[in-house]
Amino acid sequence: MSVVSDADKSKRIQQTFVEFNESWLVYWDAYIDLQNQLYDSLKAARDVTWLGATDSTKMSEINAAQRQLFSTMPRRLDYVPLGQINRSMDYALSKINELLAALFSEKEKCKRLETAIDILTEKANRTKQELQTEE
Repeated sequence: MSVVSDADKSKRIQQTFVEFNESWLVYWDAYIDLQNQLYDSLKAARDVTWLGATDSTKMSEINAAQRQLFSTMPRRLDYVPLGQINRSMDYALSKINELLAALFSEKEKCKRLETAIDILTEKANRTKQELQTEE
């Protein structure tokens, strides 16, 4: 059995954090791409919703409902500088556990988003077919 020195252990932990930071950048790029795509598709879906306004009363109802939805919509993230950093291993482990819990929740919400995309795609295709049969 080999004995691992403190220097080797420290180097290994340091390398693990370097690899984590690299993976975080990959995650961040994917997150921003998805966020931008969601805003684009939300805008397009909103525009299609407006087509359902058959008169000024209906348009007013749609506008009010969308205004209410948008008022509850999360805003894009603002950069917040790091505060005081606690470098203890216990603190690091608790933060990693928080991250893992958040990622699990995010993955579940992505599944819900996929389901919502499937439903919206189905309804968009059906609406498209109806419009094409009208021509």
